Amino acid sequence: MKATAIVLATIALAFMATAPDPAVAQQTKTEGTVKLTPFEARGITLSTIYTVDGKFAEKHGVDVPAAFSLAAPRREGQEIHAQAKPSGGGPIKIYFTTDDGKKSIFSSLQIITFSLKTDDPQKRLEVGDYFAIELLKKLGTNQNTRLNIRRPIKIGDLPAAEVVGNFVNKDGDQLLVRLVALAKPGTRDGIIGIAVGHPRQGRIKKVEDIFETSASLAFDTVEFK
Repeated sequence: MKATAIVLATIALAFMATAPDPAVAQQTKTEGTVKLTPFEARGITLSTIYTVDGKFAEKHGVDVPAAFSLAAPRREGQEIHAQAKPSGGGPIKIYFTTDDGKKSIFSSLQIITFSLKTDDPQKRLEVGDYFAIELLKKLGTNQNTRLNIRRPIKIGDLPAAEVVGNFVNKDGDQLLVRLVALAKPGTRDGIIGIAVGHPRQGRIKKVEDIFETSASLAFDTVEFK
């Protein structure tokens, strides 16, 4: 687990730092395809589809052991900025920001990959849960990082491990984070979605609000390719 610990520490350090302004990340910007949305019940009519597969890996020089796609909701007053090969690791990070000049972040979703050493479904879930908990521990500091929810869930028809907590970044911002670990069937590869909500923008008042952030809604649409 030593190599995994190093990777998790690197990701945690990236999240403890102030999130990079999406405008600065133009060199690694990646585009999606606008389509009809799976979020119609919430009054969201369009979404941007991101496909992270072999073509994505070749274009951006990043490893994609478990190809997937997801739908990012296009909300009024919000812009979507996607960055390939982001700081902290993984193939993609998606920012949901205000549509003004400040581009203040409502929420963000970073997806990282992990490998398993077991084909047993229950063990796969346990490993995913372990990775999510270890990552939460490394966000912020021990005295201000809190575990709020830890449970098994499903993403589509696939079993997943979910952890929700909060932490304080280096700028003193109290952030909510939802981590969901998901293993690709028939392989030893998996992904972890790290959805971070920024209460400073006023849309997050309580822990449960993390589930309605654009970052969380986007990860809930993940499908392996």
